[in-house]
Amino acid sequence: MYAQLLIAASFAVAAYGDVKERAVSDLVWVPALVGAGYAIYFVYANLPGPDLEYLLLKIAVVGGIALVFTVLGAIGQADAIAMALIASDPYLLSPLAPLFASAAVALAHIGYEYLVGNTGSDLVIPLKRFLREQCWIPKAIVSGDVRTEVASDVNVAREDVEARAQAGAMIEVRYGVPTVAYLGIGYVAYLAYLVLFNYGAFASLP
Repeated sequence: MYAQLLIAASFAVAAYGDVKERAVSDLVWVPALVGAGYAIYFVYANLPGPDLEYLLLKIAVVGGIALVFTVLGAIGQADAIAMALIASDPYLLSPLAPLFASAAVALAHIGYEYLVGNTGSDLVIPLKRFLREQCWIPKAIVSGDVRTEVASDVNVAREDVEARAQAGAMIEVRYGVPTVAYLGIGYVAYLAYLVLFNYGAFASLP
């Protein structure tokens, strides 16, 4: 219970930052890390054996997958941290339950963005708009008839554009979904469901 509330606190703040600025401070994750550590300690002290192994396996598998995708540049560092922390939730059906809730949030939002024309195809926008709006992931700098691709790693692509693009350039972009926000909203929704409809299980958790 306490571990989940600490994790939820971090996710709520992280989701707000991801929606507003597409940026999440490392300090946001401190409560969640404390919660994850408490969950591991509680299970170790009270439920050793298969329960502890299951919790550690969840964290290792999901965290490892997230790390690989981060190294490949497919997701941001905050996304990887969020995925690993969701896996540290001590509930038996976690991380599947919060991930399903996050997927529902993601599908609804991406569907909306598709309807308004932000997703589905690449866009070419002015440099000033790109610098003003944090939601875009750059693919290339377009100057006249010259198209110059930028770093494919989402963690450094924006900085690459800022360093190389000249005034008046156009930027080829794709919409960058707020993955941390999806995970955060999904986790809070899952936790609310657990409190409302299975409070006994929620209260019995660390």
